[in-house]
Amino acid sequence: MTTAPRIDERKRSKPDSFVSNLVHNPRRLFLRRALFQAHLWSGIFLTIYVIVIAITGAILVFEDEFTAMTLPSTLNPYDPARIAPISAVMHAFETACPGCNATNLETPSRSVPAYQILAVGPDHRELHLIADPLTAAISIQSRTWVEWVHDLHVNLLLGNAYGVQINGIGAVVLLVLTITGLILWWPGLKSWSRGLKLSFRHNWRRINFDAHNAIGFWTLLIVFWWSISGIYFAWYRQVVAAVSLVSPLQGMHSPDLPTLGQHPGVRVSVESIVAAAQHASPSGHLFSISDPSLNSPVTYVLMDLRAPGDFSHRDIVTVDTATARILTVWHYGQNVTFGDWIIWSMHPLHFGTLWGLPIKILWFLIGLSLAVLSVTGLLMYWNRYLRHRLQRQ
Repeated sequence: MTTAPRIDERKRSKPDSFVSNLVHNPRRLFLRRALFQAHLWSGIFLTIYVIVIAITGAILVFEDEFTAMTLPSTLNPYDPARIAPISAVMHAFETACPGCNATNLETPSRSVPAYQILAVGPDHRELHLIADPLTAAISIQSRTWVEWVHDLHVNLLLGNAYGVQINGIGAVVLLVLTITGLILWWPGLKSWSRGLKLSFRHNWRRINFDAHNAIGFWTLLIVFWWSISGIYFAWYRQVVAAVSLVSPLQGMHSPDLPTLGQHPGVRVSVESIVAAAQHASPSGHLFSISDPSLNSPVTYVLMDLRAPGDFSHRDIVTVDTATARILTVWHYGQNVTFGDWIIWSMHPLHFGTLWGLPIKILWFLIGLSLAVLSVTGLLMYWNRYLRHRLQRQ
């Protein structure tokens, strides 16, 4: 008669298992408390970075539209049937900017109705030039605010050598924040739905807490992908190698360039380069030419297979600038394996610009919500710790 209560008491005092706590009372777990510290301090140190990246990324969803707004008002209207030839544009460029080397040329489209030329001047300064789509008349633009925002988002204004690498590190920390945030979001089986919604019936501190939870949950997948693609942009070869271990690439494997022999000092005309690329991709629409000044042994011609500017399916044609010989043709977007789809999806899911205005608006709002998520996290730190510490002092 006296032993039964002792047995029941021992059963009641026995601590719950890890799985039971994970399902019902996750806040009891030491692992969760450790992950909370990792999430907290990563978020604090990354607050300004995340806000900058989120806001600039949201703006760049509409980069083409904003770029069109910065074009000179004197340009002729865009007419696909009356486009100035590339040779006329390059002749006008060489006349307007003697001693300059064009590093890239983009053709006009409905979204950006002008030729866009990136160049390096005799003083090694980067230049941005606009050519009229009808007359090829050149105008040299000072750096626009859209270009500044683009450089801030991609390179953090630090140049391509360092900015992309730092962005890669930031993407790694953002990935850690995303994974730990998902674990910390789980409140337990009985109250799991509480983290999905926002109620305005409480004080502002509780509203801020609920907003952080709800925004974090509903933007989880796309923020996770943004962090993965950010790592990919910084360390392309390493990510491709890792994906290939799971599913070898076929369609998204860029072809290897053949060995080039001795090249004479002369170069073929840019018209010959374009004609060769058009012959290699008969259904493609010319989008851009790298190094249209033809100073390098090879040039890359991008031929869009769908709408102009649609980078999801294009032929990337490599042409020998000395002979106009086709070296490689990469049918970008012809995916075969699971690994192909993973690598291919890095760009369209990161930018959100290929599926019309509704998706653009959605990506813009999610980008802004990432900045809000960072601010609400910082306010939570203020409410829970910093405010009380300052009051004690």
